[in-house]
This record gives sequence, structure tokens and C-alpha cells, in this order.
Amino acid sequence: MEEPLLFIPTPPFYYIELDKEETQQFFEESTSVYEISRSEKTNSVIAKQLYYFCQPVRKKSGRVLVLNLRNNEKVIGVIEEFDGYQVKMKVNENVEVINGTDIVSISTKY
Repeated sequence: MEEPLLFIPTPPFYYIELDKEETQQFFEESTSVYEISRSEKTNSVIAKQLYYFCQPVRKKSGRVLVLNLRNNEKVIGVIEEFDGYQVKMKVNENVEVINGTDIVSISTKY
């Protein structure tokens, strides 16, 4: 038997008929609903500001920032690193790790 001009070798295909009862057990939908709460996400405006101040040019300038946190605490220092979730700030020669979701606002200290 001659092969056609365009022949693609594939594994054999077998069709097996299934009962409706057998197929229904595979297609049952899950009833669980998962929602990501907004409190777990870092505010997009604050994230952009943190990425801006983390750039090497801005780190060299040593701009002192004031981070206002949810618990009304103020952290004053220079940003060392921001990974999208946590901020590492140099505060009085110590490095503090701050959760990005706890930051309410960012301002500069002159």
C-alpha cells in the first residue's frame, strides 16, 4: 500500500463508548470558591512607588523615605530591596523587613 503524499505517522486511535453514568462522574464540578482578599495584595500605586525608589540610581542618592503603616507607625529609612511583597529598609544601620500590604502611604523626608 502506498502512503499519501502528506503522511504524518501518529499512534492508533481507538474509540470506546462509555455510558452516561460513567462520564458524569468525571465531569462533576467543584463547588468550592476561592477568593483572594484585597488585604493580601500590595496596593498597586504603593508597589510602583517602591519599585521606583528601589532602582539603583535612586538607591545611590540615599533618599530617606517615611513609610506610614496601618498601625499608625512610621518607619523612616532608605529602601534596600523590594521583592513585590516585602520591603527591606535600612533604619539606623539596621535592616527591617516590612510587609508591603501594611504600607498605607509613602512620603519623603527632607
